[in-house]
Amino acid sequence: MKEILQQGKLLTGINYWASDNAIRMWEDFHPEVIDEDFRKLTAAGVTMLRVFPLWSVFQPLTAAYSNNGIHEYQFDEKPLPDTEAGRAGVSEEACERFAQFCDLAEKHGLQLLVGLITGHMSFRYFAPAPFQARNPVTDPTLIKWELRFVRYFVNRFKKKPAIAAWDLGNELEGFASRPDSDVPDAGYVWMSAITNAVKAVDPEHPVVSGFGTNTMVGGLFPHAEVGEIVDINTVHPYNVFHSKEDPLPTMRPILDGIFRCKLSNGMAGVPTFIQEVGSIGYLLCSERTEADFYRALLYSAWAHDCGGVMWWCAFDQGMQDYAPYDWNNIGSDYGFFRADGSAKPIVVENVAFKEFVKSLPFETLPPRITDGVCIVSRTKGNDSRSMLRATYCLAKQANLDLDFVYFDQSLPESDLYLIPSVDHNHGISRHRLMELLERVKAGAALYISLGKGLFRMAPELTGCQFSYREKGVTEEVTLGEKVLRLCGDFKYTPEDTAGAEVLARGGDGRAVYLRRALGKGYIYFSTLPVEKYLAESPCAFRADFGNGYAAWYREFDAKRVSKKVLDTDSATIRATEHIADESTRYAVLINYAEREEGAKLFLREGWRVSRTFGGEVSDGAVTLRACGAMVMELTRESR
Repeated sequence: MKEILQQGKLLTGINYWASDNAIRMWEDFHPEVIDEDFRKLTAAGVTMLRVFPLWSVFQPLTAAYSNNGIHEYQFDEKPLPDTEAGRAGVSEEACERFAQFCDLAEKHGLQLLVGLITGHMSFRYFAPAPFQARNPVTDPTLIKWELRFVRYFVNRFKKKPAIAAWDLGNELEGFASRPDSDVPDAGYVWMSAITNAVKAVDPEHPVVSGFGTNTMVGGLFPHAEVGEIVDINTVHPYNVFHSKEDPLPTMRPILDGIFRCKLSNGMAGVPTFIQEVGSIGYLLCSERTEADFYRALLYSAWAHDCGGVMWWCAFDQGMQDYAPYDWNNIGSDYGFFRADGSAKPIVVENVAFKEFVKSLPFETLPPRITDGVCIVSRTKGNDSRSMLRATYCLAKQANLDLDFVYFDQSLPESDLYLIPSVDHNHGISRHRLMELLERVKAGAALYISLGKGLFRMAPELTGCQFSYREKGVTEEVTLGEKVLRLCGDFKYTPEDTAGAEVLARGGDGRAVYLRRALGKGYIYFSTLPVEKYLAESPCAFRADFGNGYAAWYREFDAKRVSKKVLDTDSATIRATEHIADESTRYAVLINYAEREEGAKLFLREGWRVSRTFGGEVSDGAVTLRACGAMVMELTRESR
């Protein structure tokens, strides 16, 4: 099967509609405009386009009605042609235009990721006329015609050299969200049907989900079930929808897409990349800060092996005066290029990133070191992604890189496990907890923090008894020399802590953070949901907020759980490490701040910085511009 994602490399792509007429490009087809668009995009460092054969244009069915309902499906008052395309309800004219489109892409060396069922686009539903008020995922009649379209379309274009992969469709979870969508397992059946239809006629190209925000557990398209069916999953991490607590060019929004990829990697078990991301207009940022955000996102996605980043979108669309652009007060001017065809600063950043990576002394970035596994506990109601994202950011500030797994999935081997801010009384099963405790006895560290949920075996886990609990209050918590402001769902009062080491105390002196030895390892137990508190705190991961909360995770025995040799004293300049061989590593340092920041470096004994790329070390410190990045070669000193 063809591979579109390569470990240690980053695909730089874009979501494409024609510059002159956007979503009407297939009906009003201008190959000369597309040819010029492709020239600009290739020069901008773009290698892959995600493209959208609009469902209502490519399968333009109409219906003739009798007194009993639909009597016959037609093409505009004419019977469907007795041809292969006609029997599939597919427009030959639209397909001929798509063939020209594929040839133009090949001419410019561009690869195409094709969204097959493109019904949802910019908040408008584009279905064939008889299907407008029906659900494309749960309605058997619609699924029948979708399958006919997919089999015909994929079979017709699978040999085009520009085709890289097939996408199930654009954000199916969005346009399938109708009152009749709450049908158990409907998403699983739909995904299986479309994917199998693709693979039956084309086993060579991968199938990509095309999802923007599929659910962790439950809903139409939960991560684990997506991973059973498709080859590659996707995320669409828009700051305006998902991480709107903080300014765009800061840590939480930048790491949001990385976190979502890692969450999907763990829960779905398939590669996941950032298929759509964008600023969504210029109330949230300027063209300059948009470019800053994009720069940090590229370096971060590359450093964390997220496979690819595809901006939304190629050209500004705000000049279009028809729906959905006429409705879309959210912006529509979020392209690489302005409406007049001129390039924005983001184009400069895309080209600079590609040139920088080519200049490095390796072709692929070695795999990054991971320090721990975050176990996603069962949740009730809304899922816990904002809390888990805060966990990921907090770990990053504590020099820990995390992977994810759902509690009922097989546990990867690790020296550190975290179960943060447990909100559900059924958060983790007994058998999984027993397995974790065996790993602790063998030398691992286990961290648990409490949200609203109760947790079994509290005395055994903590080494102390709790007298009672009451409603939580915001208080000053002392952790070593640091004083942190925190609030829990409940305030737990221990009556005997003789069996545990107290790491932190609340404002009234009670123990709130405990460590207990178990076999060769340790259990860390927090009665305060630090992660949930930070998730609900605006700007919690900006430079001005400080690095104090990272101390909560730095209590873990660093020599036991961290394999890294480099650290910094900065809340926002953080690094990943990549092992080339026993004596050589590469570190990617990124400034997750909207302004220039400096950081002092700390290297484990026996290691030194031998070379730098994109920055310099002066007196054991570095300075990085806003959302800037650099690479260091770290070498073990010979003895």
